[in-house]
Amino acid sequence: MPAISSRRVKAYTFLLINAALWGFGAPIIKHALGFTTPALFLLYRFITASLIFLPVFLIHRHQIKQRMNLKHLLILGLLGGPLTLIPFYYGIDVTSSIEASLLESISPIFTVLGGILILRETLRRKEIIGIAFAIFGTLLLAVEPLLSSSGFSALSVKGNVLIIISDLIWAYFLIYSKKDHVDPISLSFVSFVICIPFFLIMVALEGSSFYIHPQAIPGIIYMAIGGSIIAFWAYQEGQKLIEASEAAVFTYLKPAFAIPLALIWLHEPFSSVTMIATAIIITGVYLSENR
Repeated sequence: MPAISSRRVKAYTFLLINAALWGFGAPIIKHALGFTTPALFLLYRFITASLIFLPVFLIHRHQIKQRMNLKHLLILGLLGGPLTLIPFYYGIDVTSSIEASLLESISPIFTVLGGILILRETLRRKEIIGIAFAIFGTLLLAVEPLLSSSGFSALSVKGNVLIIISDLIWAYFLIYSKKDHVDPISLSFVSFVICIPFFLIMVALEGSSFYIHPQAIPGIIYMAIGGSIIAFWAYQEGQKLIEASEAAVFTYLKPAFAIPLALIWLHEPFSSVTMIATAIIITGVYLSENR
């Protein structure tokens, strides 16, 4: 077996850091939402991320001296920011972080489907079978609260459906951004900033207080720094060193970090239906991504 190049080892290291930070995020978010609302969590998350990321953005813009297509950045910022995050956060608020993590991790499958429908990409027979398996496992996982005695109600099904909607919007964001090469740091900063007025209005419309419970603060800081800035940077650094399709496979590793933390810390149930659905999804992913 040939030795793995240092370039590939470096890429894998960055992508594993990304998978771990985003994987741990689901249980951390779930815990924090026990003390605050999704809109308030997201508002403070992106205020914090924007303030920290502002110097990085200004230095970067000065270095590349590239004119931004502001309209394009705003559209992408909306798709990759509030429009993806709203269904995800309101979904995880009423479902388990285990199921949220599993459903979120299959977003590359929806990106592949979008490539077929929008970009007219073609697939091999094996990939089609794999995607069919993954979709069936996803649907089974979505309705799992109705099939098991884990203690979650039909509200959890609504949460799972919201996570899938978030996946679909994220997939469209990736496909849309694929058509044009957009500077990732500029896009990241615009996404952070555009979230602030969006969630400020949501908090005001909900009539919520702007008080943030101390128990929610660690989760907000973690997602602002670890989940937004460091994880994003690690993914960008990793995907520059290997093929984009290979980098996307690391998305499937997020549940490997989320599930143990959710079981040990949050004491969430992991039902037999969830195990079966997970096995079906893994089979589908293996068939569709194995090259």
